[in-house]
Amino acid sequence: MKILVTGAAGFIGSTLVDLLRHDHDVRAIDNFSVGTVRQIGDVTVEEMDCAIPEHDEEMVRGCDVVVHLAGMTGIPQCEQHPLDASRDILVATKYVSEAAVRAGVKQFLFSSTFAVYGQASGLVTEDTPRAPIGMYGFLRTASEHLLLAAQKLDGLNVLIFRQTNIYGKGITKKNTLLNVLADRVLNHQPITIYGTGMQARNFLHVMDTVQAYKLAIEKQATGIYNLGSTETLTVKNVADIVNDAAERILGYRVPIEQKPDRGAGNREISADNFVVDISRICHDLGFSPQRTVKGTVERLLSGEE
Repeated sequence: MKILVTGAAGFIGSTLVDLLRHDHDVRAIDNFSVGTVRQIGDVTVEEMDCAIPEHDEEMVRGCDVVVHLAGMTGIPQCEQHPLDASRDILVATKYVSEAAVRAGVKQFLFSSTFAVYGQASGLVTEDTPRAPIGMYGFLRTASEHLLLAAQKLDGLNVLIFRQTNIYGKGITKKNTLLNVLADRVLNHQPITIYGTGMQARNFLHVMDTVQAYKLAIEKQATGIYNLGSTETLTVKNVADIVNDAAERILGYRVPIEQKPDRGAGNREISADNFVVDISRICHDLGFSPQRTVKGTVERLLSGEE
């Protein structure tokens, strides 16, 4: 099976390419606006831009499956650069999906986000109304609408993963919350919390994330799925986990400093009473996240990850 992975130089994309390349013919593309990796095993990452229609026509040619991971990530970046975010997320999704339809692609997988639910509370299922409160969530929601329209009108088989907070070590490094806090502790620097620290996040390891994509491809799945774990923690919870692990493994703790919100806190879920329902993906795809925040923090601090 020939699989196109866009955003292949990124955190999730490069790790997914490395997983899929052993069993499939993988074409990897990226515009290198963020990612820098050019080679993943025997796969060369080609320089193309999903927001350029001519590039899309070329990249999808001959592909059975498209995994569209390209696009600006992060709530602060999208708030600060809305025009670039619109191009990288919404416009790019329009062009690459249209090219996929013309090329007869059999399955189109899209990385959406839990931010489409906005400030949800209680049990958040795939049927929870979408109510985004910032550019990142708005653009991913609009992209979902584009793809669902292509599915209805053009017969494109679409799978949408509404991803939570992805962490851990992949092929490329990303400054995820866990990685940043672990690095600060290793360098004997204070942990900085912006805002109240009560911003809640559901955490999923990058290796569990790419396994979900692999399962979806193997099962030729379509539909919408929450892609997360059973671990929902506040930023303060995570800071305490890191400091506790540092005391056990390194023999010291670092101060925790609180600073004013940088402009993203009020665009994130701030309640600590929401639960991500992943029962659908577990039932339909046999998905089962294996890694935990505590275990990953311990591996990061001990140099095992």
